[in-house]
Amino acid sequence: MKHSTENPDICNRDDLVDLLNAFYAQVLNDPIIGFYFTDVVHFSLAEHIPKVADFWTAQLFGSLNYQGRTFETHLALHRHTAITRHHFHRWLHLFSTSIDARYAGVNADALKHRAQTIATSMATALSKQATTLGEAEGIFIPPAIQHQEYSASSRATAFSNCAILVV
Repeated sequence: MKHSTENPDICNRDDLVDLLNAFYAQVLNDPIIGFYFTDVVHFSLAEHIPKVADFWTAQLFGSLNYQGRTFETHLALHRHTAITRHHFHRWLHLFSTSIDARYAGVNADALKHRAQTIATSMATALSKQATTLGEAEGIFIPPAIQHQEYSASSRATAFSNCAILVV
């Protein structure tokens, strides 16, 4: 792939932190996957980004600093609120465009390739797991609606008022 001379390559963990800050700024406001980070899991970017930076530093540079359990964390989330292939496609699109906007080079390409491999593998593995709420693939039911009793007609109205987005 031909690389722009305007953008540097990803060279270290600091570059990954920079990338992740830009990426999560998009994710938090994304109409398709943002709800995972704002409505489903409440987390601190100040705590999350260093962990994710350690993960990607391990993936890209072979660092041994990452101590998390990536699949188990996503499985627990999936069991609560289904994570579908559509969600992984959106995540991958935002991640790749964040990389392309800031970086170009061998490491940037390697990071995009590794992200695609991981996303595909995780989406496949999670698709074989049941969710505890039994929600339909690709549908997010806002917490305010999940725990209320509705008649069939009022539930249909509630769903029509929700933005259900599938890529």
